[in-house]
Amino acid sequence: MIVSTHTHSPLMLIARSLGRPRRGFTLIELLVVIAIIALLVSILLPALTKARKNAKQFLCASNQRQLNIAAFTYVTDFKDRIPSFSWTRGGGVGAEALATTPKTFTDDLNAASWQAVDMIRRRSVPQNPTFPFQANWIPHILYSHLPLLDYLAGRLPEPMLTCPEDWRRQEWQKNPQLSVNGNTRLPYSSSFIYTPTFYAPDRETSDGGRLRQGGTHGTFNFAQGTSNVYKFGRKKSTDIKFPSQKIWLYDEYDRHFTKDAYFTHPNARNVVTVADGSVRIVATVDANTGGYWLPTGGFFTPTVVTYDANSSAQGIPWPDARPTAQDGRFRWTLGGLKGIDFGGRIPFQGF
Repeated sequence: MIVSTHTHSPLMLIARSLGRPRRGFTLIELLVVIAIIALLVSILLPALTKARKNAKQFLCASNQRQLNIAAFTYVTDFKDRIPSFSWTRGGGVGAEALATTPKTFTDDLNAASWQAVDMIRRRSVPQNPTFPFQANWIPHILYSHLPLLDYLAGRLPEPMLTCPEDWRRQEWQKNPQLSVNGNTRLPYSSSFIYTPTFYAPDRETSDGGRLRQGGTHGTFNFAQGTSNVYKFGRKKSTDIKFPSQKIWLYDEYDRHFTKDAYFTHPNARNVVTVADGSVRIVATVDANTGGYWLPTGGFFTPTVVTYDANSSAQGIPWPDARPTAQDGRFRWTLGGLKGIDFGGRIPFQGF
């Protein structure tokens, strides 16, 4: 028997393998692969979308929590005073005020408006030293964060002040010196705002002093009163009677659940900050209807807010055909800082 000792070199083996005809995927095999990929995508995509949505919701809550921590620090440093504009009709302008800022004012609202303008001029990046005075302005409504930011020596615009779903305000912040529909102050505003009870008196005054909701969601009615005694700010955290049931910060729009629904919408759920320091998700319909306390001790409720997208610089339409007249809820807490937004009704006795 003859045994061959001939061996094939690696190069010869490679050459032979290259010379063999290759077998590709058949059409059926290719369709099966595509179907498997499509199935995996259909399974994973909702999970990824939900994860992305949850991440934005978490970031929104985190931003509010940071503001809340800063507010509690402010309260500690300023003898229980709730963060708010501190300049008053009688003066009291801080040493940090610019030389171009007046030192006396007609009323507390005029003083707060000038203080907000002064803060924007000093804290803007890039600097905006000629930011104009804003007439007919209640800065407490969308700009209640300014005293906190000034206290922290922060900058404007500040990304932390916006909900990650608030893409309109994020666009405004990119070029803050441009006006929005003729409005120069919106780039410095925040998604998160105080409920009025944290800066406005719990009662209206007998001489006509008051702050109320206007005819639409974007307007407010303010009257100083004939004796000029209606005072903004000057409220203390110790005045909050039910901190675990009183909303402090909230967003005007439900940006996470019922997409861009105004907070009074029957289906709206919002990320809110409560006066006890917690951040929660609440459904508006679970809140008390709200209202105003009159100087005589009586009250009227509910407060009706009519949604009119044309009056809003954000231009967000009502999302469906539901009635646009909705109760004001926690925007106008009946009883002010002594009132309750959730988990019960205000005990009217002794107020």
